[in-house]
Amino acid sequence: MNMLETINIDVYPWAVPTKEQRAWFDALSPNEKRKAIQAAIDEGFESPLSEKSIDDIIREARAELPHAP
Repeated sequence: MNMLETINIDVYPWAVPTKEQRAWFDALSPNEKRKAIQAAIDEGFESPLSEKSIDDIIREARAELPHAP
């Protein structure tokens, strides 16, 4: 018998969502979640290119999160 399997994967429109963002997003309907994720993707494609290198970004992230390796 061929049965469709469904799995859940936690996906958020933010790389590191806050507790409040998670709660807001988790309360949305599946359709609203898809719209929020699509809006984040669209925003990313429409944003200008950064002048920062990946090393700059990592350095800034480590400065903001001192517990990061």
